[in-house]
Amino acid sequence: MRIALSPVAVAAAALLTAGTATAATAATTAIPAHHHDDVIWGTVVSGPDLKVRDEPSTHGEILAKLPPGSQDRVKCAVSGMTVRGDPHWYWLEGVRGWVSAAYVDTGGHHVPACPSADPCPQWRDRDCHQDPCDHHNH
Repeated sequence: MRIALSPVAVAAAALLTAGTATAATAATTAIPAHHHDDVIWGTVVSGPDLKVRDEPSTHGEILAKLPPGSQDRVKCAVSGMTVRGDPHWYWLEGVRGWVSAAYVDTGGHHVPACPSADPCPQWRDRDCHQDPCDHHNH
């Protein structure tokens, strides 16, 4: 069963899943070509689609689902509900939501702690095309 996504989540999921059939295979063995030193890319390694949530808990609302092999920018980590023995949750910048670190491979990169419980609370309060969390555009 699929969930209804917001227009922003649909656009982000479309960007992230484009070409996942080839990306899923390549992502497990190589660093993405779009890797930069200041960006940590995470690859979804869950069996079924990975649920992106509005809080670092399996009780959080599902915002989107990402198929295995999808990639997104991992901004930071917090401690949340333990999943498969891992209490860490990552904030994904592209889909703007939380995923359990148990299902995301960062290629061995250390993910810094988030400065707050929600690294970008303003995105939920705005209906605009400009990303309020993109500090490069300000």
